[in-house]
Amino acid sequence: MQRNWPKEMTDSIVSVFHTQVQKYGDRALLMEKVDGVYQPKSWREVADEVKNLSLGLMSLGVAPKDRVALMMTTQANWAISDLAILSAAAVNVPVYPTNKGEQIAHILNDSEAAVIIAGCEEIFWEVHSAWPKIEKLKAVIVPDNVMDGEKLKELSSSLQFPRQVLYMQEVKKMGKEYGEKHPSLYEERWQSVKQNDLASVLYTSGTTGNPKGVMLSHNNFLSNVRAGLEKVPVYDHYISLSFLPLSHVLERTAGYYLPLVIGSTIAYAEGIDELAANMVEVRPHFMVSVPRVYEKAYQRILDNVYETGGFKKKIFLWSKGVSRSNAELIARGEKPAGLFKIKFKVADALVFKKVREKFGGRLEFCISGGAPLGKELAEFFNGMQIRILEGYGLTETSPIITFNTLDEIRYGSVGRVIPGGEVRIAEDGEILSKGPQNCLGYFNNVTATEELFEDGWLKTGDIGYLDEDKYLFITDRKKDIIVTSGGKNIAPQPLEALLTADRYISQVVIQGDQRNFLVAVLVPNMESLGQYAAEKGLVYKKPEELMAMPEIRDFFAKRVASALSERPRFEQVKRVYLMAREFTLEEKELTPTLKIKRRFIFNKYLDIFNGLYADGGDFIEIQYGIGTVPISSANKSTSA
Repeated sequence: MQRNWPKEMTDSIVSVFHTQVQKYGDRALLMEKVDGVYQPKSWREVADEVKNLSLGLMSLGVAPKDRVALMMTTQANWAISDLAILSAAAVNVPVYPTNKGEQIAHILNDSEAAVIIAGCEEIFWEVHSAWPKIEKLKAVIVPDNVMDGEKLKELSSSLQFPRQVLYMQEVKKMGKEYGEKHPSLYEERWQSVKQNDLASVLYTSGTTGNPKGVMLSHNNFLSNVRAGLEKVPVYDHYISLSFLPLSHVLERTAGYYLPLVIGSTIAYAEGIDELAANMVEVRPHFMVSVPRVYEKAYQRILDNVYETGGFKKKIFLWSKGVSRSNAELIARGEKPAGLFKIKFKVADALVFKKVREKFGGRLEFCISGGAPLGKELAEFFNGMQIRILEGYGLTETSPIITFNTLDEIRYGSVGRVIPGGEVRIAEDGEILSKGPQNCLGYFNNVTATEELFEDGWLKTGDIGYLDEDKYLFITDRKKDIIVTSGGKNIAPQPLEALLTADRYISQVVIQGDQRNFLVAVLVPNMESLGQYAAEKGLVYKKPEELMAMPEIRDFFAKRVASALSERPRFEQVKRVYLMAREFTLEEKELTPTLKIKRRFIFNKYLDIFNGLYADGGDFIEIQYGIGTVPISSANKSTSA
């Protein structure tokens, strides 16, 4: 078991990779499903593919510092393509596979990309739809199974301006032949890459306007990996499971470059829907995830327990209390002892071990980021030894600024600052970052770069505070703060976290800017709600019919009032609209890390939000009492 990272880590990502190839050779680096079975790809096999593809890019005219776009789902070929681009001393411009024509055209034009690697036929046609608006692209590389060769040649020759469409295998073959003609070129090119060279331009998934290209160097990424490894033990025999978009900086740094540095193996999930099955198959030692995944897992556990009921439910609720107590011990750096040790062993045998087996049975820790993780959720999983290490950062900080570790954890916080980094809080509460993780600025945007920094500190745009032990707590996004007509400043995320901790509430968006009270659009957890309806004998055909029933409207009025009853009156939601479907990635309502796009949703459903302030509108009225919670359901059904 090795935990030491290579000394070349201070040079570049590609120098680390080539060093590890010599060290690990025939050991598995990447694993993914082939014909229904996980198949390994060794370090040496990956290195051969990387070399040929990299030389193939050079044969197409890709020069040092040129930008090459990569639009692909999370898979082994993403890593191979990335390493090929970087080994050519070029710059990777990742494009989210969910992006559409206008977004693709903006990214390719702004980055002045010379080549784009498209991961599948659907992505290829999306790129094709943007071609008339794309300016400098020389070539498109597509998988070998996209169209037949004649159709590809016909398409390539019919373009209005010089541009090639090439199969991936064809480019690798070109690279091999190019390398035979220029035998020293590949080594010369990757060895020329230095730590402060630009490695990637990542376009942030903005909800308004065109996204800006964040410039990250090799050292930005590697300094973040090094800081993580100084605080959390990761070994070269570990297997991680990758499923988040590699276009997102969190998965790229923690789920890809970290294993690359440590010499461990990366397995790729087939997709978010197959994640649960893949965890059991792969049995990962660690993985990178987002709160939405833990919330879904928690809801499934609760639904199963409440559906079964009886003794199983009682045992679970008792074990849940044990888990919370153990989570408190973990936070204090203590272990179960005495009578509690016996309780924990019983709960572990009856409940905790079974839950851990759903995650593969040997999970050492999960890295969580992208959105706040509820305190109750963190205690639930950590207490049963599914250790979730919540962190905080931005694309602009490579991404991690702070994180909780196995030994230093405070629930509700996003941990302490990483080694080598600094954090301070500005007078207006904004979190400021300094250190080697901070980006080089925005590509082709001097004005935005100047606005990002102040006296050497990067302005995160988030509001928070440091407690007495230097743990960072996030209040909200600065731009998301609600200012009521009465002048009250309200952070919506903590209130939304209180509501989504309820097993019957899946998603919620709170609004109230320049208004005299707060309102919310709430998405029920239909699985849990369906069980409740069955228990009450409620008959319905569609979710809209269920949500129209007075019993259900009163039910949610009580739950909202209970969740927010201890908040100040100005932070209590007064009216709620029930949405009959979840916010989704496909509808552009979520970011690629499944985080709510608040402003997009507000603008998309503006009529609904405005209706919550209209007399006689379609909403549930929430009333807050003392001791008891009086309920008043106003008007008719709510659905969308």
